[in-house]
Amino acid sequence: MTGRPVTITGPMGASTGAGTVPMTGLEIAWGWVAGAEELIRLPVSSAPPPLQAFEDAIRPALQRPPCLVEFSGGRDSSAVLAVAVSLSRREGHAPPIPVTQRFPGVAEADEDHWQEELVRQLGVTDWIRRDVFDEIDLIGPVAAPSLRRHGMAWPPLAHVRGFIWELARGGSVLTGEGGDEILGPRRLTPIRQVLARDVRPTRRNLRAAALCVAPERLRSRALRASMSGAVDAKWLRPSAREELVRAAIRPIAEESVDRRRALAQHLSSRGMRISLHNMAVMASCFDVLTLHPMLDPGFVAAFAAVAKLLGPRDRTAAMHLIFGDLLPDDLLGRRSKARFNRVHFGVHSREFVESFTGEGVDEDLVDVEALLEVWRTPAPHAMTSALLQASWLATAGGPS
Repeated sequence: MTGRPVTITGPMGASTGAGTVPMTGLEIAWGWVAGAEELIRLPVSSAPPPLQAFEDAIRPALQRPPCLVEFSGGRDSSAVLAVAVSLSRREGHAPPIPVTQRFPGVAEADEDHWQEELVRQLGVTDWIRRDVFDEIDLIGPVAAPSLRRHGMAWPPLAHVRGFIWELARGGSVLTGEGGDEILGPRRLTPIRQVLARDVRPTRRNLRAAALCVAPERLRSRALRASMSGAVDAKWLRPSAREELVRAAIRPIAEESVDRRRALAQHLSSRGMRISLHNMAVMASCFDVLTLHPMLDPGFVAAFAAVAKLLGPRDRTAAMHLIFGDLLPDDLLGRRSKARFNRVHFGVHSREFVESFTGEGVDEDLVDVEALLEVWRTPAPHAMTSALLQASWLATAGGPS
């Protein structure tokens, strides 16, 4: 079950002037958007080297200053910042300005060391840093006006980006969205790992490699066996949870062995198209162009051309292949990732949960008591974010 088709005629990440696309009731319950739109056609003629294509994706933002870079210190935002700084110096653009949110007291969101090391290495002098406490709560002071204006628009965290868009008013914002999905493993990666002896040829690894080339029906069956226990969505009624499992399996089972087509399938997913469209519309309210170079079709096509069929051995190898001359080895190979659930589910959300009685929740899809149990845990499941915002809107008033 999906909502209406999304037609986006402009560049990925650019606003078409249309309004945001609302989530369906099932998508709100799931906390995820499933389905696919018309397949995007990636450029096929003489793709440039990936780094050059990445620069091409970044250049329009540098040409519209101030150009801010959402910089967390992770591999993807670091790559965007490093390329933007290099390109601005080479072509004479105003330097990009990294914007970093820090979260005192939230240890799992601490990336200060990684941030400071890269800024020092790049020689960046203009750096906006802000300590954040409860401002970017899912229903906090930044999100609330956006929710009232745009309603239930995917993704939930788009509603907390107003702080950065306000700083960039009249200019542009670059993000590192999409790096894991574009540069990470694809359908044939298990075969690549076995052939290159990156993993031991155990029965489990050999079976995973064999399933890569098995018929779709067999892959679906194997995925169902593994995913049924992995989808930890205990707030859903059994029928809604089963439908979520089926929806989660479908794009994996249907993924093409051809990397270019597989990446085009990813860019064409309903969730991706709606996410980029809605963020562009929201940013346009601040007169801001927001771009996501990792998801730029030109860059994706260029990466697919050099990755060929089996691709790099892992995510680190992909980073070295493209950004090896711009980022330090320890950052290129970084395995750790920050977590922000506690940041977004803060004081405002906790206070709301204490008075929640089920408003805005479709009880045919959601078990309210089970949902409350999830919301009362120290780090509530991120897939319940949409339900929290929908419930808040139902009580606070505003679009739905």
